[in-house]
Amino acid sequence: MMGHRKTTPAERAARAEQILRDAGYRPLIPYPGLASSPWAAVRTTCDTVRYPTVTEVLQDQFKHVRPEQPPRSRQERRGHPGGAE
Repeated sequence: MMGHRKTTPAERAARAEQILRDAGYRPLIPYPGLASSPWAAVRTTCDTVRYPTVTEVLQDQFKHVRPEQPPRSRQERRGHPGGAE
C-alpha cells in the first residue's frame, strides 16, 4: 500500500506563492515558512505594501481597508455608546 508523499519545503513555498498571486498580491520576500506568518507583499491593484498571511487569504479574511474607513462591525461601535470612557 502506497502512502501519501509529503510535500517538500520548496513545493509548499511555490503553492503559497501561487495562493498569494491568485489573490492579487506580489510577494516581496521569500515564503516565511508558515501559513500563519505575515508575508510582505504588494497589492497589485494599488501598489500598496501589505502583510497578509496565507491562512487569511485562503479564508478570505485579509481585507484591504483604508485606515480612515470605519470598523467593519457595528458591535465594535456599540462597545462605547456614550463615547470613550
